[in-house]
Amino acid sequence: MAKKNSEGKVIEFKNKKRAGKSGLILVIVIVIAIAYFAMSAIKIVKLNAEKEEALARQEELLMIKEDLTAEYANISSAQYIERLARRDLKLVKSNELLFILPDRESVKAADNEENGEEDGKTED
Repeated sequence: MAKKNSEGKVIEFKNKKRAGKSGLILVIVIVIAIAYFAMSAIKIVKLNAEKEEALARQEELLMIKEDLTAEYANISSAQYIERLARRDLKLVKSNELLFILPDRESVKAADNEENGEEDGKTED
């Protein structure tokens, strides 16, 4: 409430000043609360993204585990051992011939050397 004195000037009461200070404090508290909830929401979104990545990685690891389990089951079979020996050790039976062909990369490297190119780039 305001009161007018004899000269017509408005005199404000101290209660109005207190109301202004408490209103400012209330606004500050509300702003801080909104900022806190916004930061919490951002953390939740980030955690959900990490959860999705972890679930995708888990699926990938489960597939790798299944492949390794299947390979482990076959590892003691004679056919599997023979296939590994032929592929990795280049072993052949007594009546077979082994042909070793060059890799594509080594063929490209040899072609580049013949043409005077280094690493597939031409000289300017």
